[in-house]
Amino acid sequence: MKIRAFEPEDAPAVASLWQYWFRGKSRVPDPGLVRLVERIYVEDPNTEDEVRSLVAEDEAGKMLGFLGTSVTPVILDGRAGKLAGVFPSVVDPGAPTTVAAFLLRKFLAGPQDFTFSDGGHVKFERIWELLGGQILQLQSMRWVKLFRPGRVGLGAAAARRRSVASIAPVLGPVVGGADVLARRLMRSRLSSPATPGGYATEPLTPELMAGHAPALLAKKRLRPVYGEAHVAWQFREMAKYVEQGEFRAKLVRTAKGEVAGWYVYYLKAGGVSRVYDVEALPEHLEGVVAELFAEANQGGAGALIGRLEPRLRGVMNRAGALVHNGGSLQMAHSRDVRLVDDAQLGRLAFSRLQGENWYWWAIDSHVVP
Repeated sequence: MKIRAFEPEDAPAVASLWQYWFRGKSRVPDPGLVRLVERIYVEDPNTEDEVRSLVAEDEAGKMLGFLGTSVTPVILDGRAGKLAGVFPSVVDPGAPTTVAAFLLRKFLAGPQDFTFSDGGHVKFERIWELLGGQILQLQSMRWVKLFRPGRVGLGAAAARRRSVASIAPVLGPVVGGADVLARRLMRSRLSSPATPGGYATEPLTPELMAGHAPALLAKKRLRPVYGEAHVAWQFREMAKYVEQGEFRAKLVRTAKGEVAGWYVYYLKAGGVSRVYDVEALPEHLEGVVAELFAEANQGGAGALIGRLEPRLRGVMNRAGALVHNGGSLQMAHSRDVRLVDDAQLGRLAFSRLQGENWYWWAIDSHVVP
């Protein structure tokens, strides 16, 4: 077996593996899936030669497995560094499962300063730890803010059962009425917290994100360097994934016009709206979260969900959010063990925007965008 760097011409074979494992056990890839591989691993402005996705192949050149990565330039302890977000290995169904471990071991020995996976399955937990990584315990949990639980429940049931989906239009008004009653009886739990006042939001453009990140994240040991070209590319990509809802990125300012923070999420009316990044100066974190919750609630979201972090625990508790212990794990690795310890404690500034979870939903879409 040979492990080498991914090349653009590998895109159809990678798409074939994705098609088999995530879209119905066929090895004939959706054409949109091939283009998605090319867009994510070839066209991202952050793509570079030193830290690259990996391919395992046999002596005949057949692909046995693939490990994808997205690279983000970072500032670490005042110097330039690299963060890698990895898509867990996918392996040919006829190949040994150990191929996944070999790919991960090879990748973790690379030149990046910090590696994390935002979609780690529990079956990879032991392998990751044997290779020197850690599970980020708190970050592997999620906060959930419910607004319209009936709509969320109906949507989940309809997605699992065709019989429910067929009558969902009839049940919708009934469930909507139940949500109205529940929101009156459980106002503190099912409504957005009162905003502190004095905040205003505006679109978070690539220029604003790149320009304000250094000051906003200055106290973190590691922080991303947001290039305008990469942010523009990523926001365009995320806006294509319409099955997740309406893509929104907002900058939050104080009454004096100073930057307080930002948030990035999908607004899905009546459904689960996924949050990918919340950043704020410590004194404005509560206000930025309140603005996010108010906007989502006003937009008709059934619920908001995001990764839990040390800095968010108290804020989410006061806002009436719940804690959910299901779903994928967040895993981290670095040759500097103290760096992973700092990740556990929330001293590093990275988010789901630097991982693989945001484009996983394109793979999982009914129609690949």
